[in-house]
Amino acid sequence: MKKITVLIVMLIAIQICYSNNNENKVRNVEVAYIANEGFLIKVGDKKILIDALFGDKDYGFCDIPNEETMNSILKNEKYFKNIDLIATTHAHVDHFYAPFAIEHLINNTKGQSISCKQTIDALKKQENYEKVKNNLVEITPDYTTYIDTTINGIGVRVYRLAHGPYYTDDPVTGEKINRHQNVQNVGFLFNIDGVKIFHSGDSNEDGIAEYEHFRLDKENIDIAFLGRGFIWESNCKGIDLVKNYINAKHIVLMHIHRDEYNEYNEVATQLKNEFASIKIFKNEMETKNYVLD
Repeated sequence: MKKITVLIVMLIAIQICYSNNNENKVRNVEVAYIANEGFLIKVGDKKILIDALFGDKDYGFCDIPNEETMNSILKNEKYFKNIDLIATTHAHVDHFYAPFAIEHLINNTKGQSISCKQTIDALKKQENYEKVKNNLVEITPDYTTYIDTTINGIGVRVYRLAHGPYYTDDPVTGEKINRHQNVQNVGFLFNIDGVKIFHSGDSNEDGIAEYEHFRLDKENIDIAFLGRGFIWESNCKGIDLVKNYINAKHIVLMHIHRDEYNEYNEVATQLKNEFASIKIFKNEMETKNYVLD
């Protein structure tokens, strides 16, 4: 009798392990807009803060977090308490401010922060770096490669993606120079209990060769956070890139300048037959709940 009971228990355990419950399970993702490309993403009991620790001053061209929101983040309080993963795509001022990152990690000893070498190097120059160095993860893949890791139970794939170009004239030669050619920019693909979320950083439609190589469309991405440079007008080349090489169920279009919201909302409306779901957040702490099947 005892052997029969043990066998039944083993069979039940095997059935649970190999069942398709995750495929049929309704999954919820809560996304809260902070500013620019900064968001808080919640899946179950996991929290990811990405590109939101910035805003020491008003830069004039993009949204920045207000004082109340930033104080809550820095002090590890309220909505922002005990964030599991703090991710930064690159070290530009509209994505990252080293003193804020240090202060948050001092108050959130649970949190782990991941970024590329240029970002971590900026943190190393801070007075309190030694207090948080064990909370930092530096990953800088070579171009056309990615690196996988797991942080606080969250799967993270780090892609090396070229920063979108910004050309100015060389004062000596008069030639066009890409001021962003040496900027380290990484994209993140997060996997939280089967929910897949991609954030491009400041990559854009000029990176079509990268996306053709990586084939993110094969990853079954639930939500893709993409900079405005992917879908900046209704017939731009980025539309085919997003459809063919990313193909996310939902798109969040970000890095919208303050005077461009109406323009980009109009583009999103024009593309409603191309993309089932495009969201543009405008107001700080605006929150959307995505129900994924």
